[in-house]
Amino acid sequence: MVMMNHIISKIWIMKKIFALLFLFLSVYAVQAQTAVLDETVTPYDTVRPDNGPNGKHFTNTFIGWHFAVPTEINDMAPVKPLSSMGFRFGWMRKYRISNFLSFGYMLDFNTYSYSYSQSDSKTFPDSLNHKSQSIGMSSLGTGLYFRFNFDVRRGNYIGHYLDAGAYGDWLFSRSLQIKDEVDFDQIQRSRISRLHYVEKYQYGLYAAIGLNKFTIFGRYRISDVIKAPYHSAELPRLSVGIGICLF
Repeated sequence: MVMMNHIISKIWIMKKIFALLFLFLSVYAVQAQTAVLDETVTPYDTVRPDNGPNGKHFTNTFIGWHFAVPTEINDMAPVKPLSSMGFRFGWMRKYRISNFLSFGYMLDFNTYSYSYSQSDSKTFPDSLNHKSQSIGMSSLGTGLYFRFNFDVRRGNYIGHYLDAGAYGDWLFSRSLQIKDEVDFDQIQRSRISRLHYVEKYQYGLYAAIGLNKFTIFGRYRISDVIKAPYHSAELPRLSVGIGICLF
C-alpha cells in the first residue's frame, strides 16, 4: 500500500513538472512572438553601404558606341547617318544625396568619324568625288550630371534612372581621311592631320536613360566645331548611343 502511494505521488509530481514545463514553454513562445511583432526590422532597401551602386558614393567604368544623327539636310556637306559613328570609354563617380537624387562627374575618351556622301553638289571638305571621305576626331572630356532614380526603394544596385548634365571636350586629334581608286584598280589613301578648320574644344548637353548596367545616352553639342568661313558645313550636333557599365 505504501509502495502504491509512493508511485502515485511520483506520477503526480511528474504531471506537475510537465504542466509547469508546458506552461513555461507556452509563455516563452508568446513572449517570443510578441518580441518579433514589436521588433523594428530594418528593411533591406534602407541598408546603405558606403560604397556600391546605391551607396554613399560609387565609381564605375563604362564603354559605349554612338551614332551621329543629322537634324538638318546639307547637300554641300552631306554626312551619312549610319556610317558616322564613334566609340566611348570612360569613368564615372557618383554621390548619393537621397534615394531619388544623386550627382556626379565623368571623365571619358571619345572617337568620332563623320563619313560624307559623294555627290556633285558636295563642296565640303572639298568638291571632288572620292571612293570614301571622312573627318575623324578623338577627344578627352569631362562632365557633370544629376541622376534621378525611378525605383527609390531599391537595394544596393543601380536601378532605373535618368541622367542629365553637361560636358566639355578637348579634340586632341582632328584629321581628314580620303580613299580614292586610281589606275589599274589601285587604292590610294591619304590623311591630313591637325585640320585648321576644326575647333579644338567643344561642349554641350548630356542625357542618359539607365536600366541597371545598360544605358541609352545622347549628347547635343551646343558649340560649333567647324570654324569660319565653313559654318555652313557644320557637323551634326546630335549623337545617340548605347553603353554598358563595367564596374
